[in-house]
Amino acid sequence: MVKKLTTKQWQNMIILSLVIGVIPGIVLLKFAPKAIQALSGSIPESAKAESARDTYVICLFALFFIVIYVLSLIDHLTHSVGKKVKNYLTANPWVTMEQLDSDFEAAETIESVWIGRRWTFCGTMNAVPVENDKIVLVYSEYWRSKRFELYYLCLGLLDGTVVKTGVTEKSLPKFMELYGRYPHILVGNNERYIQMFKNDRNALLDIKYRSSHV
Repeated sequence: MVKKLTTKQWQNMIILSLVIGVIPGIVLLKFAPKAIQALSGSIPESAKAESARDTYVICLFALFFIVIYVLSLIDHLTHSVGKKVKNYLTANPWVTMEQLDSDFEAAETIESVWIGRRWTFCGTMNAVPVENDKIVLVYSEYWRSKRFELYYLCLGLLDGTVVKTGVTEKSLPKFMELYGRYPHILVGNNERYIQMFKNDRNALLDIKYRSSHV
């Protein structure tokens, strides 16, 4: 289980490195000398076609993405799947690795998420694994810019925390369908439920969670 999650995590990291690591790095190598020349007071030949201002903006964007990539790489190294699983087992000594492996092998897989009977496994989530019994609300979030649109699967937990991971838009209905099979979990982007989860969780728990645990 740990090996498969780690492999999937690094596969995603390789794709991420191409998008926000390698490509911005190449862009920065190309435009940084021009920006330095402009800052020093000299005017590069390319200034005839490109303004110094445009060069600065391109370099800043490239540097921004490189910083994000470095921070993501550090997070992957310091918060590995193995460490997350070890922390979970330490906090829950009655759970064994064999139980986790068994549930993982029988889980339904959507992209980088394995949804088992008792646990949800995803290497990019802050917690690995996540106890399905402690999930009270499943919804999605998105971040949009002029060129990019990112979607996130969000699992609202009993203690008020939210764990999330990036997914594709087309997979969201399948996630909602799978989690909707659990009698205690509310699913969907119901703004009322989301606000209740954030501001009045006890009222949210009365809707479905507590009645299913009687």
